[in-house]
Amino acid sequence: MCARRKKTARRLAWLLCLAGGLACAWGVGCVAAQAERAWVWQNPLPQGNAIYAVRFASDKRTGWAVGADGVILHTEDGGFRWEEQHAPAPVPLYGLYVRDARRAVAVGSRGLALTTDDGGRRWTLRPTNPKGGGAKGAPAPKEGSNHLFSVAFAPDGLHGWAVGSYGEAVRTSDGGRTWAPQASGVRAHLFSVAFADASNGVAVGGAPSTAPRTPATRGRRSRTFSAQTCSRSSSRTSATAGSRATRGRF
Repeated sequence: MCARRKKTARRLAWLLCLAGGLACAWGVGCVAAQAERAWVWQNPLPQGNAIYAVRFASDKRTGWAVGADGVILHTEDGGFRWEEQHAPAPVPLYGLYVRDARRAVAVGSRGLALTTDDGGRRWTLRPTNPKGGGAKGAPAPKEGSNHLFSVAFAPDGLHGWAVGSYGEAVRTSDGGRTWAPQASGVRAHLFSVAFADASNGVAVGGAPSTAPRTPATRGRRSRTFSAQTCSRSSSRTSATAGSRATRGRF
C-alpha cells in the first residue's frame, strides 16, 4: 500500500511539472505573438497613397493623416478605424496641424493650404500666394508655386506659419483662413517649423538641391543645413561651420 502511494505521488508530481512547463511555453508564445502584432494594418487597408503626416487632437482619439494625391484620412477612435475625407484638390499634402477635434490645417504642393472647422466634413482651400488668383475663398493651386512641407501654430491656435521649398514662408493670424508671405532670408528648402509662442519659432531644412518629393528623408541626408530662428525683438545674425542660423523678423 505504501509503495503504491509513493508511485501515485510521483505520477502527480510529474503531471504537475508537465502542466507547469506547458503553461510557461504558452505564456512565452503569447508574449511573442503580441510582440509580433504590435503594429497591424488599420482600416482602411493600404490605399496606394503615401502618408506624409499624422496628428491627433488633445483628446487622443480624433486625428487626421494626409499624403499623396490629396489623400485625407480621419479617425475618431485613436486610429483603429479610418475614413477617407474629400480634399478639394488632388495634390500631395505634406504638413498637418490639428487644433482640436473639429479644426485642422493641412498644407502641401504648389502652396496649397486647407482648413476645416467641422471635423473634416468640408475642407476649404485657402490662398497662400496673393498672386495666385482664383475664385473667392477657393483659389486653385498655382502651377510653379513653391511647395509647403510643414505647418505649425503658436499655443493660441491663431498665429501659425508654413514653410517649404526654396525658403518659402507664409504666416497666418486667424487660424489659417488668410495667409501672407514672409521673407525667410534663405533659399534652402525648409522642411519643418515649430513655434513656442506668437513671436518665437524655428524652421529647419536642407540645401536647395534636396528633392522636395520626400522632404523628411532627403533632408536628413543633406550635408548642409539651415536653421531659421525668428524673434520679433532681436536682429542678431550668427554663423557656424556647416550650418547657418539667422535671428530676425520672420
